[in-house]
Amino acid sequence: MAIFAAADTPPETRRAALTALITAKLLPKQADDAAVKAGRAHLLDQVANAERPFYRLLAIAESIRLGQVVKRWAGDIAEQLRPAFVEQLPSMQLLSDADDRLNLARACSLVSAGWLHDYLANSIAEEETGEKARSEMLSALLAGAGSLAEALRRLADAFERLRPGTESPGDTVARRLTRTLSALRGILMESELEAGDDLGRILYVLVAAPLVAVGRPQAEKVQVDLSVEVLLTVHDIVRTRISVVSDPEMYRVVEYCRKLCGSSVWPVDLKKPLQRLTTDVTEALLLLGRQGQCDQALLGQLNILCNHPERARGLARELAAKHPELPEDVRDWLARGSMRAVRPASDAAIEIVVSNADESIGLALQAAREARALRDSLREPLASNLEIFDPGLGSATQDLLDRIQVLAVQVEQAAILRGLDLYGTTGDEIEMSSKFFNVVGKAPRQRMTVRQPAVVRKRVDGTIGAVVIKGIVD
Repeated sequence: MAIFAAADTPPETRRAALTALITAKLLPKQADDAAVKAGRAHLLDQVANAERPFYRLLAIAESIRLGQVVKRWAGDIAEQLRPAFVEQLPSMQLLSDADDRLNLARACSLVSAGWLHDYLANSIAEEETGEKARSEMLSALLAGAGSLAEALRRLADAFERLRPGTESPGDTVARRLTRTLSALRGILMESELEAGDDLGRILYVLVAAPLVAVGRPQAEKVQVDLSVEVLLTVHDIVRTRISVVSDPEMYRVVEYCRKLCGSSVWPVDLKKPLQRLTTDVTEALLLLGRQGQCDQALLGQLNILCNHPERARGLARELAAKHPELPEDVRDWLARGSMRAVRPASDAAIEIVVSNADESIGLALQAAREARALRDSLREPLASNLEIFDPGLGSATQDLLDRIQVLAVQVEQAAILRGLDLYGTTGDEIEMSSKFFNVVGKAPRQRMTVRQPAVVRKRVDGTIGAVVIKGIVD
C-alpha cells in the first residue's frame, strides 16, 4: 500500500502494487485508507501530467482497473478521466499488455469524442492477439456509430491503411480480419444498430480491399478460416437485420471468398456456413416471391453458394414445387431459372382480337333480345297452362325464364361497355343501305325486309359509327 501511495513510485511499479492489492483482496475493503486514496490521486494526476505517452495511457488503464474493483468509485473516476479525451490519445499499441489495452478500451467506451471512432477502428486493425481488448473496442465502436454500415466503413478504412511488417502481410491482415469478424459476430446479436446504407458493399470492401493492398493470404488454412468467418458474418447480419436479407449486394463478399479459396469447388470446411447462407437466400427468394417479385441477381447467388449449377437449379425448382401458394409467374421463374421473354402485343394486334370479340358480342346481343322477347310472350300463357296440366314444372320453368332475363341483361351490359348496338329489327321494312346490309334473293329495292339486324358501334353522342357486322335484308 505504501508503494502504491508514494508520489515517486514509477508507473510500472505502481501498476504491480495495484495488482498485489487486488490479488490480496484488500480492495475494496481498504478503499478508504489514506494510502489507497493517495495512489488513486497519483494515477489520475498521471493521466494529465505524465511525461511519456505510454505512462499517460497506462494511468488511464489503471484508473479504470481500480474503478472496476472499487465499484463505488467507478462513476467519479470516469468523470475525472473525461478531460483526457479532449484531444486524441496516443496509439493504443504503446501498451504492450493486452489487459492494459482492454482497460483503455473500456475507458474509451465511457466517453464521446469526434476523433474516437477512427481511433477505435485503427486500434482494432492494429490489435494482434488481445481478443478481449478487440471485442471491447468493437463494442465501443458500434455503440458510437449511427449504423452498422458506418461502423464497418471506418473499419474498412483502417484495415486498408494497415501495412504489417511481416514476411507474409497478406496472412497477417487476413488473420486480423478473421478475429475481428469473429468478435463482431458476438456483438451483432446484442446490438440494435440499424443496417444503414450500402451495408453489403461496405462489408465486401472491408474484406477485399485490405488484401488487394497487401496481397492475398498464401496459407490455405488462413484462407479457409477467413472465409468461414465472412460467411457466418453475412449469415448473422441477414438473420438480425431483415431489411438486407433480400439485397443481392449483401452476398457479394461470398463470391470473393470463393475466389480467395482458389478452387472451382468450395473447401469441405465451409459446408455448414454455406448451408446456412443457402437457407438465407432461399428464404429471401420466398419472401420476395410471395410479394410477386423476381430478383435474378439474388437467384444467381445460389450458383455461387453451390459447387455445381445443377444443384442451384435443383434448389430453385424444389422451392417452386414446395410452395404452390406463390404466383404462377414466380414459380415458373424459379423452375426455369429465368424470366420468360414476353413480347407485348402491338396495338394493331390487340384491336384485331377485340374486333373479333365484338362480332361475337353483337351476335349474342341479337340472340339475347330475341330470347327475351320470346320469354316475355310465353311467360304468362306458359305459367297458366302448367298450373293446370303439370304444376310440378311451374317452379323450374319460372327459374329458366328468370335466368334468360338475367343472361339477356348481362349481354346488353357487355354490348354497352363496347359501344355496340343493333341496327334494324327482324321483320321490319327499312330503307335499304349497302353500308348496313347485304341483299339476298331478289334485286335490291329502295325498301326491303330485315332478316338479320346489323351490328353497329355507337359514338359517345349516341350516333351510329362503324359497322361491325352487316345485316341481311331481302
